[in-house]
Amino acid sequence: MSTFLAPSAIRVAGAAQSRRRGAVARRHAAPIRATASVEEFAGEGGLPAVRLTSADGCVATAYLFGGVVTSFVKEGRDVLFVRPDAVFNKSKPISGGLPHCWPQFGPGDIQVHGFARNVDWALTSTTEGDSPSLEMTLVPSDYTKAIWDKDFKVTQTITLGGGELKATMKVTNAGTEAFSFTSSFHTYFAADIAAVAVGGLVGCKSLDRLADKESTVAGDVTIGGPVDSVYYDVPGKLSLAVGGGNSVSISSAGGWKDAVVWSPWTDMEACYKDFVCVENAACAEPVTVEAGGVWEATTILA
Repeated sequence: MSTFLAPSAIRVAGAAQSRRRGAVARRHAAPIRATASVEEFAGEGGLPAVRLTSADGCVATAYLFGGVVTSFVKEGRDVLFVRPDAVFNKSKPISGGLPHCWPQFGPGDIQVHGFARNVDWALTSTTEGDSPSLEMTLVPSDYTKAIWDKDFKVTQTITLGGGELKATMKVTNAGTEAFSFTSSFHTYFAADIAAVAVGGLVGCKSLDRLADKESTVAGDVTIGGPVDSVYYDVPGKLSLAVGGGNSVSISSAGGWKDAVVWSPWTDMEACYKDFVCVENAACAEPVTVEAGGVWEATTILA
């Protein structure tokens, strides 16, 4: 006995089959293959920049001014955020991306967040291949010596591959006496602020720097107003929901012991709904590096 379907039923069945085929195709889709490369170019404002393209199609851009990564595009979406008020003329740090706070996090004896994000770094090496990388280096200048009279060498190595951006900061004490610092990667993530949820901090001690109040984290951190909080002795992996079904894994290793979550809320009316800062940091206690010693910390975004 034959069974006949009405045209409307055929359309519904066909649509369902199409969705199933699409789901199967997505599950079995061949991985993206791109031509991996390292490209030096003149970026915004003519500033020297470097673009890394990995074999899996991810693209990252770094500027030598401030040693800052301004973009990490993965699967067509930029994971990072640069504020609309950012300027590319060296008059102030580039506002956004993955900048340094070094050798001081926050306010203190020298300029807020230190000078590393406000000076030129040197491009000291690049590596070609499926997972390309670059190394930027900062050493003392007359400008930095007038602010902080220490003998140092700081390198920032950016590696792109496997769907990840890996940023490693290494601080070498090139002097004859110990020095101390605080630091962070002040990372701006593109996000729908209403959907933001930072996971992995449950049980950590925290300090709400706006209310000057300590507490213990009981659940995911969400944003419903201005936030400026430090979390101590955090685990090596955090999660960040950013909206639209997207999320970011934030892994840390080495000297990053703390984390910071920051949202300016309506103090930045033009853009506060579009980003959140989740920062790997060493800020609860100063880091001390003995003469000839080295401190290193890594952040991996995936």
